Amino acid sequence: MPGKPFSLEALPSFEAAPPVILIAGPVGFFVEDAARRARESLAGDGVEVLHFEADDPPAAITEALLNRSLFSPRRVVALDASPLVGTEAPGDLLEAALEAWERGTPASRREAFRHTRAALAALGIDAGEGPEESAGRAARKLRRTALADALVPILREMPEQPVGGAAIADALRLLLSRGNDGTVALLTAVAPPAGAALLSEIEKEGLVLLAQGDADRRKENAGLLRRLAESRAKEREVSAAADAWTRLMERTDYDPALFAAEVDKLLAWAGPGGRLRAEDVAEQVEDDSSSDLYGFFDALGRRDPADALSRLERLLSGATVRAGEREVDTDDYWEVRLFGMMNDEVRKMLHVRAFLEAQKLPGVSSPREFESRVYPRMLQAAPPLGKSPFASGKPYMWFKVAERASRFTVAELTSAVSRAADVDAALKNSSPPDEVLAAWVARLVRPAGSGL
Repeated sequence: MPGKPFSLEALPSFEAAPPVILIAGPVGFFVEDAARRARESLAGDGVEVLHFEADDPPAAITEALLNRSLFSPRRVVALDASPLVGTEAPGDLLEAALEAWERGTPASRREAFRHTRAALAALGIDAGEGPEESAGRAARKLRRTALADALVPILREMPEQPVGGAAIADALRLLLSRGNDGTVALLTAVAPPAGAALLSEIEKEGLVLLAQGDADRRKENAGLLRRLAESRAKEREVSAAADAWTRLMERTDYDPALFAAEVDKLLAWAGPGGRLRAEDVAEQVEDDSSSDLYGFFDALGRRDPADALSRLERLLSGATVRAGEREVDTDDYWEVRLFGMMNDEVRKMLHVRAFLEAQKLPGVSSPREFESRVYPRMLQAAPPLGKSPFASGKPYMWFKVAERASRFTVAELTSAVSRAADVDAALKNSSPPDEVLAAWVARLVRPAGSGL
């Protein structure tokens, strides 16, 4: 989904803000955390903030969106727009609803109702059909028959939602058309589907910020992931050792969606009153964190010695190695073949870096901008070859290569490639492969300016 990564720096001031800002992402906790920070940031200098819940009267929401405040010339109207734009993850929302329902607190019950409404709306199911019928239809559409019986108690007690979603959507469209005249709508949505009508209009006339974590901002992710884990552990009455969540971050490679899913599994395993240790995480969670070849290449691109070398160790450990979803054969001459892959990646980085510098093309910003502004130039014929060296492969692949190359100079990459013959010879002459490869990687990712 097009949008900018969420940060307070990416959030404009109230005066410069578009009339509608949508904060979206795959994990509800991260979306809500980002929205809270956005509300606090926009609330300065006397801005009135109205925060609506899912069961608030639609008439009150539309009135707040369309009419000026009596108390302040500036107003932020915050609400969950998931029922309006839909979601690509109704099954995940229903699972979250069931987990919240089990906690049994008033706040968790409201959370369960909110998730259930959003999921039913995405599935096109009217909760007014009756608890058993609605639950059965949801389970059949998701092909999860076990959900039906578990959903019925939630649907029986879920308050009837006031009709008026279409009126709220129309009010948002009117707000988009007239611009920021003193009212800014701050919306949230979990996993909204690409191409949804209202979402497309917000992308065009408003601002979409993505609260989904960033593989290149591991430290920033770490704080957010820890808050999620500690919040859910407190709700489940589970205590955790200081290093348990750190171990889980490492095992899930700091991936927000995967981390959130594993947190819930671990807390269910520990049970109320239980305690989690780092050893428990190691036993309960499969470690795929460093066995992904592309993750290793990203670590090279970040020039992160600790992460790159730990990933290299994992790749050489005998564990299953993946390249995305594809499993890599590591049976015969794996160390030599791995170095061939590593050297091929660095060669690609060198070619892209040299081309971008020679053509004075802009730096890498996003896959969408790269594909529309940079990649077409890369595809132009390159005499005397008559064919661009970048014609093979997908644009996103070359975007990732360019992204990794952006932290290196042409001289650094050239030096790494020039040492390839020596490394290959050492690997074939029975030198310890882990030491040979680690030395090459360590020299490649050393801090910029420390010499070739």
